[in-house]
Amino acid sequence: MYNAYFGFKESPFSIAPDPRYLFMTDQHREALAHLVYGLNSEGGCILLTGEVGTGKTTVCRCLLEQIPEQSNIALVFNPKVTATELLETICDELHIDYPDSGNTVKTYIDRINAFLLQANAAGQKTVLIIDEAQNMDSTVLEQLRLLTNLETNQRKLLQIIILGQPELLEILSHENMRQLAQRITARFHLNPLSRNELKSYISHRLAVAGSNVQLFDEKAIKRLFQLSNGVPRIINIICDRALLGAYVENKYRIDLDTLNHAAKEVFGKIQPARKPRRRFTAAAALAASAAAIALSAYFLLQPQPEAIAPQALNTAENPAAEQTTVTVEDASENVTSTPVDETGDTKTAMTSATSVDTDAVTATVTDSETLPQAGTEPAAVAVKTSNDTNAEFEQLVFADPEQSKARAYSDLFDVWRKNYDARKNGSACTYARNNGLSCLHRQGNLRSLAILNRPAVLKFYDAQNNAAYAILTYLNDSEATLRKHDQSLTVSIDTLNRYWLGEYTLLWQKPPYYQSAVQPGSQGPIVQWLDQQLVRLYGHDAAPTIHDTYNDELKSQVIKFQLSKGLTPDGVVGPHTFILLNSELDTNTPLLNTRKG
Repeated sequence: MYNAYFGFKESPFSIAPDPRYLFMTDQHREALAHLVYGLNSEGGCILLTGEVGTGKTTVCRCLLEQIPEQSNIALVFNPKVTATELLETICDELHIDYPDSGNTVKTYIDRINAFLLQANAAGQKTVLIIDEAQNMDSTVLEQLRLLTNLETNQRKLLQIIILGQPELLEILSHENMRQLAQRITARFHLNPLSRNELKSYISHRLAVAGSNVQLFDEKAIKRLFQLSNGVPRIINIICDRALLGAYVENKYRIDLDTLNHAAKEVFGKIQPARKPRRRFTAAAALAASAAAIALSAYFLLQPQPEAIAPQALNTAENPAAEQTTVTVEDASENVTSTPVDETGDTKTAMTSATSVDTDAVTATVTDSETLPQAGTEPAAVAVKTSNDTNAEFEQLVFADPEQSKARAYSDLFDVWRKNYDARKNGSACTYARNNGLSCLHRQGNLRSLAILNRPAVLKFYDAQNNAAYAILTYLNDSEATLRKHDQSLTVSIDTLNRYWLGEYTLLWQKPPYYQSAVQPGSQGPIVQWLDQQLVRLYGHDAAPTIHDTYNDELKSQVIKFQLSKGLTPDGVVGPHTFILLNSELDTNTPLLNTRKG
């Protein structure tokens, strides 16, 4: 109902477990890493627990994207069944034939075992996923344990993933469950989001849906945390209703009054705000489930508008533009990054937390700021502008998608005057490190890219959710230029946002001695290097004194620079501050809006 009003491609706060909307906090990354480890082990059980609505099912669906296509998956979402019914459900999910009547437990077990042996011989993995496992009774759990006994001399034939609420941990701690508990090879418990994570969670979902602005003001976010206790499902329900309320009231921002009114409609009478608790009560969980059902029914009955492209990057026509903020990471807290591998792929890098910089923080930039003026494209690439950009965009970007990532990184290194061939040089970011550069992977928006002002590899999705890559080489407030090998296409911001969900990777030069963000009180050669760059940039009235301790004088210079570049003036120097310093002082650095050198 409100998608067209706010410029969303789709509803940003659906409670459906869509992996594209998975916001990866540190604990979600660790949970996924545990699941991937368990999945790659030689069978057994994997356990993921968490409070109602903390993202267990969504994490599991993200895990499924990493399972080889030839795998066999059985999903059981209604575990309140008997042991026989469970086995029958597994057979149905795996398309295993069985007699119409007169079946016993042995009948099903024999059929399942024969199927697993055949799949194993064909090199196929078989995975059974049980959701809401806390609802299983002891006899069904025991049958689940017996399924783990299906094996060859080398490996287990069935990998079992168990999802459940915290009560499941209590059940597994009982003496009669010790044999099943001992078969769990990997386990993790998800907690609700912190307040900072909640704010970044909202920004992430808005960005994936196509919004380049933060629609919730600070007071509304604070109240949302109090009401939801950081549980994503409750956050989604309230935010969805708040956006509907803003649409009805013709507002472009969610303020405290709108949020409170939305929460009242979701939960009924709202109690005075209390200090948030990390545990979400059973009563609140019940209310959330009831609200989710009610809201889902309500929206299913509403006419669905045709999704349109997000608003253009220039929000001058937006009445609320002057008070709107967007996020750009810098400094010390990683709040919006999506885990990626060294070539920027979100699907194959969940086991590696080291590929994402750990010193990124949220900074705000007002929408009243304008983008840099247009520059020129490299002369070797022919630029084409077309009125029918959607068709030409898909023709350029999604042609040969399997090779598009390797070609995109080759194009990015070409902009940096370096020759990269994935077949010869391997990992793009390893190659970058070996050539004095580093990869910066982020989930953001066009304004954050405009501020960083670097060519970047963007990941795109078509209507069938197929992924492809191309590099962004030019950007202003109305159009962007993409390059793929020897072709280049200039498209509108609307066209770009139809296919881009915010994932990007760019290259930068880490300064000497860089290990982490530089903050007041930091000491050593990195501080001296920083001071030298600021002297080059601003100079001193007298002979410069190079500091080896980050003091107040140096901080004031850093804040001055951050203010001039639209970063949060907190004096903390992370990747983005270093990137912009490097761009300012090195004339050979490739930029989005200027061709130097």
